[in-house]
Amino acid sequence: MHRGDNPQPGASIAAAIRQAWPDAFIVGLVYNAFESGVYAAGGPDVCHAMPYPTAGLGPYLTRLAEVRAATPFDWFIPTLDAEIAMLAGASEELAELGIGVRLPDPAVLARCGKAQLPVLAEHCEVATPATAVARDVGEALEHAEAAGYPVFLKGPFYDAVLVHNPAGLAAAGAAILADWGPPLLVQEPLLGTEFNLMGLGDGKGGLLGSCALRKLIVSDKGKGNGSVVVRDLRLDEITRRVMAATHWSGPFELEFIRDQRDDCYRLIEINPRFPAWVGFPAQLGANFPAAWVEWMLQRPVRPLPQPAPGRFFLRHQIEVSGDMGQISALLDALPNSTNHDLTSNSISA
Repeated sequence: MHRGDNPQPGASIAAAIRQAWPDAFIVGLVYNAFESGVYAAGGPDVCHAMPYPTAGLGPYLTRLAEVRAATPFDWFIPTLDAEIAMLAGASEELAELGIGVRLPDPAVLARCGKAQLPVLAEHCEVATPATAVARDVGEALEHAEAAGYPVFLKGPFYDAVLVHNPAGLAAAGAAILADWGPPLLVQEPLLGTEFNLMGLGDGKGGLLGSCALRKLIVSDKGKGNGSVVVRDLRLDEITRRVMAATHWSGPFELEFIRDQRDDCYRLIEINPRFPAWVGFPAQLGANFPAAWVEWMLQRPVRPLPQPAPGRFFLRHQIEVSGDMGQISALLDALPNSTNHDLTSNSISA
């Protein structure tokens, strides 16, 4: 639910669902009492604190069952890569809890992970940066020495650090391993323009909709703080090949760099979820979260319209307000506490 300088998708998903169904009852799940989307206008009706996925599937499902017993809900939209990696094989357990979810098959998720992306890209005849997989910092140093500095060092879920020498790689590698564990990925840096494509895979090799953006403003964390809608048949063809190869079911985001050396799109990541900018096309008539809900209701889902090229978004700062009682209730419900009080989203924004 975070909406700061490195936003998470949850708040935008809630806003898009509110756009389609103003009276929808939305439950927010948070890991931090200071996630600003909790207190933003149009946010969730109630929020619950959750254990981090690193706690394991058992504690996560136990807490999810407690949340559903306290504030019943029908469907669950995971929004973070680490959640999806943990839950991908737990569809039956979630169904036993009465929770509907749309998750990629674990084998498909593994094929689309950062470590396996070069293999999938080769199968789909899609270009991707040269990437080496390392189990530890020592192996990463060997790969970087062979490739030549600078290189990007990436974690299995998050973080991408441009390092220029062995000392920088060792420091970045230790930090990434501490946060996310192995493997480390050593990837060639590319010069070019960054693009993102969001889609909703139908699980049969096709698409329920897609929207592509070119980044205009990139933050120091590599996030698109400003982007414009584009249409390029080459992006559509790459997406078609990936969908045909994976039969992806549910939301996804493809990240590209258009290499300035040869004007070729190189696929750098596949994210198994809605991106943080999912609320932008909803404002233009392409409401992906609403289509997801219709799909879960087993209603016919018409292909989503593609927003017109040239429409853009810019992220900007606002202040949200709330009551300290809300934060206290969430803090009490975070791990190492037995108090699972709720916090209502009654705010002035």
